[in-house]
Formats: sequence, C-alpha cells, structure tokens
Amino acid sequence: MNSTTNLPTISVIIPNHNGSGFLDRCLKSLRLQTVGSLEIIVVDNASRDNSIEVIRANQAIAIQNERNLGFAGAVNVGIHAARGEWVAILNNDTELPPNWFAECTRGIQSHADAAFLTCKILDFTHRNRIYSAGDCCLRAGIGYRRGQELPDRPEFSRECLIFSASGCAALYRRDILLQLGCFDERFFAYLEDVDLGLRLQAAGYYGYYLPRAQVFHVGSGTSGGEFSSLAVRLRTRNSLLLLLKSFPGTILLRSLPMVAFMQLSWALRVAAHWRLGSYLRGLIETLLLIPTMARARAGMRPMWRRSGQHLWHEILRSEAMARLDFMEPEGHHSVFLRLYFRLF
Repeated sequence: MNSTTNLPTISVIIPNHNGSGFLDRCLKSLRLQTVGSLEIIVVDNASRDNSIEVIRANQAIAIQNERNLGFAGAVNVGIHAARGEWVAILNNDTELPPNWFAECTRGIQSHADAAFLTCKILDFTHRNRIYSAGDCCLRAGIGYRRGQELPDRPEFSRECLIFSASGCAALYRRDILLQLGCFDERFFAYLEDVDLGLRLQAAGYYGYYLPRAQVFHVGSGTSGGEFSSLAVRLRTRNSLLLLLKSFPGTILLRSLPMVAFMQLSWALRVAAHWRLGSYLRGLIETLLLIPTMARARAGMRPMWRRSGQHLWHEILRSEAMARLDFMEPEGHHSVFLRLYFRLF
C-alpha cells in the first residue's frame, strides 16, 4: 500500500488470461511509478502460458482462478481482495508513464465528490491518437469511447464530468462498487463497464475524466479483435442484455428508433465480416438469459424511481458530448456513427 500517509490508498487490479507478453510490460511500468507504492493484484483466469511466473517476477500479488471468469469475474475477485480505498482497473495490454499514479492521486484529491475517474487512454503505437477520453452512453444503447481513433487535441486535455469510465483504465471508490454489486459477471467481457456506468449514474454518482493520467493501450491484445468469433458473440449478446437490464422502460420507448438502427447496423457489419454464426449464438444466449435479466431489472427499479429524470438527462448530455467528435469534416471516420448523428 502507499507509504505516504496523505495519499489515498489505491489497489491496482489487472485481469489476465494468457497475456504474459503484455503483462510483463504493464507490471514493469507500474513498478516505475514516481510516487508511493501500490498494491498490485493480478487476477489470472486459468492461463496456460507463463503468466504466473511473470507476476511473481514483478512482485505483484497473484490470484489464480481455476477457470476463466472473464473480465468482469476476474475484476470482482480483485475488488474483494483489495485493501485500498480506491481500485484502479487496468487491462494487461497497457503501459503507464512514470507519473500515472501521481496524476491519479491528484485527481482523487481534487474531486472529493467523485465515485469514479477515467484516464486519457492513447494508442500504444500512435501515441498522439486517442483510444478513449472517457466513455459516453448513446440512446442507441451502446457505449462510445469519446475521441476514439482521433488525433489528440485541446478538448481532450481538459478535465470534465464524464458519463462512465472505460474498463481499460479506470478508478473507482471500492465501497461504492461493493454497494452496487461490482461488475455484472453475466456480461463476462464487453459492455460490463457501460452497465456499471448506467448503474452509477442511476444511483446519482459522478465521475471525472483525468487527461493528465495517461495510459497507452495496445487494444484487443488478448481478445482477437473486434470481429473475432468471441467478440461478435459477446457484443451481440451483451448489447441486448444491457437494454434488458439497465435501460428504464421510459428511456427504451424514447430510444426505440436509435436502438433499432444500432442493432440493424451491427447485424450488417457482422454479416460483412462473415460472422453470422457467432451473431446467432449471441442471440440464442440472450434468449436463455431473459429470465435472469428480468429479475435483475426488477432490482434496478427502486433506483430508477429515486433518480427520476436524472439518468435520461445524463444520457442526453453524454450523447451531445460524443456528437462533438463528428462535427468536423475530417473527424471520426465511422460510417455508422456519422449516419447515426445525422439521423438522430
């Protein structure tokens, strides 16, 4: 833990599955932080490579799961084992500048009302290009990484309120995570951070984007890419589970055209990448999980009643923030999102 008593205590949690090649670099960059000492916990999802040896060589705490619990399950194991007031979640394919921890502690001290903080995440190879400058939530029922694939520019260097944090590099108050039930393990991987963001907003919590806390991210380091069979199955399933569980009925009704447009666009993109089999498996898994998600949805209703219109207004504000990425002709090249913001 931190040796300096006036610093907040932070436990770093890194989920890992057969990622030893990435993990070594990530852990070495954590050991080079300029301020304090960190509790570093790597939760290993039954890796078959030499990940455990890498963890021990870098003097981190290794927790070995007997099976692959996915991102959400592994992180939850780490949250329950952590001793810090705050937990920092990092992907294993990240690298941190030496001042990352100092900037995180400064952000915690500057934002006493924060329940979560998110870092400026940059592409590992092209370090002037944004991976995420905080995450937004669209009425279409999807998360959007603000600034994704765009060159770094002045608006991404300003601290601001943000809807949610990318699970790639985020900090959360541990007690609030425990209060809300941590990450939903039924998501396994993909969109579990969006689901948590929706729950945090519905509960009335706030979070901030910290542009000076920079992280470099390889991206899809251990998942096989956006259109791998696994990614298509989980993204298809989890986008629907998110709507079933975490969007109030009034918001769903207002957002039906956006949701339909997103789901149709995703199906067309999947078909273009010859992944319809994985897409159909995702749909089948969704059908099987409907009763479970219906019960989870019932548990969300008291929180929605207390929050009133707050969640809807925050989604609208978040979408307006995302829209700014598409205001310039040379902006984001996503055809789907450009068309989305033209239509809606």
